[in-house]
Amino acid sequence: MKIIRVFSLSALLIAAGSLLFATSAHATVVDLTTGPGANGTIGDALFFATDQQAGGTGFIDPFLRVQASPTEQGYNTDAGFPFDDKNPHNFQQSLLLSSLMQFDISGTEYFKFMLDANQSGASNHTFTLTQLQIYTANSPSLLPMSLNPDGTIALGTLVYNMNPGGTTTNSVITTATGSGKFDAFLFVPVSSFNLSDKYVYLYCAGQGNGGFEEWSAATGVAPIPEATTLFPIVGLLAAVFSTQFVRRRQLRQLSK
Repeated sequence: MKIIRVFSLSALLIAAGSLLFATSAHATVVDLTTGPGANGTIGDALFFATDQQAGGTGFIDPFLRVQASPTEQGYNTDAGFPFDDKNPHNFQQSLLLSSLMQFDISGTEYFKFMLDANQSGASNHTFTLTQLQIYTANSPSLLPMSLNPDGTIALGTLVYNMNPGGTTTNSVITTATGSGKFDAFLFVPVSSFNLSDKYVYLYCAGQGNGGFEEWSAATGVAPIPEATTLFPIVGLLAAVFSTQFVRRRQLRQLSK
């Protein structure tokens, strides 16, 4: 597995005749823009530029859309649109823990999340994910509006934190050429989740140039279609039933 890390040098300080060694604070940078095979780890989470599972497995359920410039942040909830969350609610909503599919990678079970980064402009089609936290809770409508001093947020039981304690600057760089293509695949161990909770919250923050970012999860439940996609189907069904009704009426008249 290719892991891309950037380490800062430990600082050697000499003061008052004593040698003081500063602890090396290192940052892990996972760069997924280098090619289809790019991947890396931060903590116990796996990041990939391409999907590690066969296509068409499960359903894709968007649950969070965030947009702002030059930085953005947000999390999914049924209570509203905190921080830089964007309407409508079918792209920003609660996520049932029981709906998530499990995927086996090298003998470990994971839940899978996908990021679709969409940065606008003629250049700089990359997105830098600077914060990523996952929580579980029993309420779908939590709505904290500020972060704790350590960078966490009150969204229940913390499952995963890309920068634990707020003392590191780990990040993930992804492509961001437009919507409709997943730019990062995230796998988080099932064992990290409190499976007795009902809902999953994902908080993220990042840097871009104004396009929106959308998070989805691989679930075993088909998402409810948008109303605009239902209109043509409803119209087609109405036309079919109307035609059948007219034909039956004509046949009854001929039989008399």
